[in-house]
Amino acid sequence: MKSVGIAIIIVFVIAAGVLLYAWTGRYHIGATVPHWDLTSKFIEMVRDRSIVSHSEDIRMPDLDKADVRSRALPHYQEMCRYCHGAPGYAPSEFAAGLYPSPPEMTDGHLQEEWNSARIYWIIKHGIKMTGMPAFGPTHSEKELWGLAALTEQIPRMTPDQYEQALEQISSGHGH
Repeated sequence: MKSVGIAIIIVFVIAAGVLLYAWTGRYHIGATVPHWDLTSKFIEMVRDRSIVSHSEDIRMPDLDKADVRSRALPHYQEMCRYCHGAPGYAPSEFAAGLYPSPPEMTDGHLQEEWNSARIYWIIKHGIKMTGMPAFGPTHSEKELWGLAALTEQIPRMTPDQYEQALEQISSGHGH
């Protein structure tokens, strides 16, 4: 029983120390200073486990992928490419100042790490304190799935293919 009391006191002292440290303002919260390695690893673990846990029962509906991708392209062009880039488009200058950095969509790394259900979940719900907004409140399920399907295709598109698809959309032939 004595060891339980000591453990409780140790936990209380550590918690009080953490709160005192936070209260002093000594932790640099600016986006120009990276988190400590331990903090980054913890945040990444929480983020990744949350995405996996919340997306495990999600199944892509039976949709015409070509159709939903073409309908998603104008949304991607106007909302996503500024931070994530697109074939022939580097991320905008301001994206370099975001912390954590948004993943580049054209290199395929995100698509290797996350399946469509997880990408859909991220698009729909966003990720707190990253700059990734939740598009669920402003977009239909079909549009959200279209963006998820489009992110699968983007690493395989050339800049010319991306531009041609944009031209088809703007000329009214994309739907």
